[in-house]
Amino acid sequence: MNLSVGITLAAIMTIACYSYLWRENTLYRIAEHLFVGLGAGYSIAMGWNNVKTNAINPLLNDGQYILIVPLLLGALLFTRFLPGSNKWLARIPMAFLVGTGIALSARAAVLAEFVQQIRATIIPLNSVNNILIVVGTIGVLAYFFFSSKFTEGIPGLKYGALVGRYVMMAAFGAAFGNGVMGRISLLISRLQFIFGSWLGLM
Repeated sequence: MNLSVGITLAAIMTIACYSYLWRENTLYRIAEHLFVGLGAGYSIAMGWNNVKTNAINPLLNDGQYILIVPLLLGALLFTRFLPGSNKWLARIPMAFLVGTGIALSARAAVLAEFVQQIRATIIPLNSVNNILIVVGTIGVLAYFFFSSKFTEGIPGLKYGALVGRYVMMAAFGAAFGNGVMGRISLLISRLQFIFGSWLGLM
């Protein structure tokens, strides 16, 4: 049995987290509060280190005075906590954050979910995998775009939408199975840590 402080604390916190499977108890709540508190503290420390490394040090040491602008915008975020009618100042940096986030996510979404999907579908039909990819993509598109009452009498579109439905069911099932497999892998690694690294039974 390994009685080092780090390994023992990690094992006790692991058991405390899994004790929730029995019922909610004091040990689980202690582990939960420690996790949230340590996570918040670590995030604050990393955030301050990023501000100091990427803004304050270049501003003071290298003379990059343009960094005053993001520093002021970041400081304006905290005006939400000021009393009185100055809370509206926090909307200025929030507008920049939301606008930049929407622009970056829209560009990434169009590139990843539209352009790359078209490129991945334009492939030669020389293997079973390629045929399944093309037929599945066309079927899913048919399910979403051609499932109205006006096209119910068209056999090709109707069966194409049916194929799309089965393809989506298979994709959702594979995604769910992958998620379960990942969680089981995490459980196995924690059990190996408790019974191997801590107790020395493995």
